[in-house]
Amino acid sequence: MRIQLPTRISTTKTLIFASGLFCVQQLEHTDLLFSLLFFAFVMIGVIAFNAGGGFSRVSGAYVFLFTVLTCVLGVTWKAVLGEPANSNLLVPQLDMAIYAASNFMLLLVILLNKRLTGRSQGLAPGDLTYSLAALGCLILGLIQNVLNALGLASPGSALSIANQLSQFFPLAIILGTIGAMRDSGGRRSINFVSGLSMTLVLLGGMLAFSKQGIFTPIACWIVAAAFCKFNLRPVHYIVLIAFAVSSYIVAPLIAAGRVHVSENAGYAERAAVVYGILTHLGQAKQAEVETQANAAAFAGKSGYYNQPQGLIERLSILSADDSLFNYTAKGNYIGYRPIIEDYENFIPHFILPDKPVPIGGNYYAHEIGGILADADDSTGISFSPMGEAFHVDGWVGIFFLMPLIWLSLFASLDHICGDLRRSPWGLLMVVLFAHAAAESLLASLIWMSVFGNLGLVLAIAFCTRFAPVVGALFYGGNRFAEQASAPMAYAEPLVAPPPAAYMRPRPPR
Repeated sequence: MRIQLPTRISTTKTLIFASGLFCVQQLEHTDLLFSLLFFAFVMIGVIAFNAGGGFSRVSGAYVFLFTVLTCVLGVTWKAVLGEPANSNLLVPQLDMAIYAASNFMLLLVILLNKRLTGRSQGLAPGDLTYSLAALGCLILGLIQNVLNALGLASPGSALSIANQLSQFFPLAIILGTIGAMRDSGGRRSINFVSGLSMTLVLLGGMLAFSKQGIFTPIACWIVAAAFCKFNLRPVHYIVLIAFAVSSYIVAPLIAAGRVHVSENAGYAERAAVVYGILTHLGQAKQAEVETQANAAAFAGKSGYYNQPQGLIERLSILSADDSLFNYTAKGNYIGYRPIIEDYENFIPHFILPDKPVPIGGNYYAHEIGGILADADDSTGISFSPMGEAFHVDGWVGIFFLMPLIWLSLFASLDHICGDLRRSPWGLLMVVLFAHAAAESLLASLIWMSVFGNLGLVLAIAFCTRFAPVVGALFYGGNRFAEQASAPMAYAEPLVAPPPAAYMRPRPPR
């Protein structure tokens, strides 16, 4: 089977799925209004995805990831377990009303953005030496890590700016995977550069106890393989299934690691904790259950599911948003201060040395009254963009503030990236959105619309001009001479033409 970027989801099949799920929810005694609003959320999401061009555009990819990871996956799993979808939530009808309204506004933004950027081909060069560019990204990523370890990333320094803009390792994985497929004619999907980069990112994610870091390597490989229309073989299915099965250790690893490791712990201490968790998974899973129970207790409710579901709970933001919606609905609005500070944070340090630190999920968790200790200002807590938009100014935030931020993000990204089937640059943003689409505050979307775009433009210039030179210095350029003159992306899947012996001449008329 060939893996490729889907550009459309059948509205008819989605309607059948949503209708069937609605019936199941009613049999499980789900609140009728909740089910109707969820049905609308799903259908509007599919319409917006198709209107945005699906995965042919960054904006379309955002719609898919936003819709699925906000609540579709979590609510569907709730039905599989036989539990009412609105159970264990404080304000379920308000939750789903905000979600449905947000998806409706997202559809309007997609339609407007399509008129603004529908014909943009992006900033794609005519050719790219993928493998050399990937090698250059890997080398500079390693150099950047060494400089950070030496403590040279002081505020306002060039290294600090590079840390905010660069994504060397994910780029090395994406470009290296595409390069491996091009070099081998579709027989291989991993080379030394992409394999080493995937290993480093995975180890870094485990040592940081980061779900995003752990899943980034496989996400980069998937989008690169889809870009090349790679033909999956049995070994790839085995690896993907093994990864899916092994992912059940991610939740206890993250939960236990954040409890047992201090913020300033070194690599050796973190590695020892990871080893201890992996060799005592039973104890780690029990610690995860206790952590989730404590996390839910602060809001006066149990977890979203009657029994902890591990990673599934971390792939849906509904339960966390429910707590923030409930707190805000009691009149606890924060106002526009976080948004103003988000934009003030773009001013360089030498101009505004005392610029404010943007408000994050940790601050909102303290506002609600979470499990965080009073002195804990480092533990990351995730809420969705809707959570913060509603907390800023209620329904005004949902209908006006958030759409404006979405439009500025999509218009710039689609103009820069163009068609993802022709140019690989937007693949990096798709990987980032796999985490940020549903689990980011407005601050992350604002950051991407400014620094994210700047970093993407610099990445295009770097990978097409500078990275191949760096890679050639370490490897030599002759190896990839033919690749440099090849077209940017495959117009057709990687398949060999039929042998000449099978091409029979037409009979005379």
